[in-house]
Amino acid sequence: MEKEQILTMAFELGAAIAQSQQMDILRNMQDRVSSDKGASDLIMNYQDTMQQMDNKRRDGLDILPAEISHLETLQNELTDNPLVSELIQVQQEFNNLMEGVYFAINQAINGASCSSDCTSCQGGCSM
Repeated sequence: MEKEQILTMAFELGAAIAQSQQMDILRNMQDRVSSDKGASDLIMNYQDTMQQMDNKRRDGLDILPAEISHLETLQNELTDNPLVSELIQVQQEFNNLMEGVYFAINQAINGASCSSDCTSCQGGCSM
């Protein structure tokens, strides 16, 4: 098989994933969170705090206990927010789909097969 054929098939797989029910659910959930000021502000605040901590780590600076406590508080607020919690669940389900796709591709590359009883993949390929 030629490189161009493989890339065409990969593009078709990407298009199929883009049209999947899981992708629709994820997009809808992202739209719901974006339109909810409280949820979107909470996510932005968490991401900003994480970025600041990552920058400090990268620069070799110590992270203060108060900063860690603040991050833990934000994490708790995220999990306590029903909309954000639902988004996290939907994102995880989409990630599971993508991991299944990767696993199936990897199995095919290595010449392994996934049986319908999922003993070879522990259900990772969703077949």
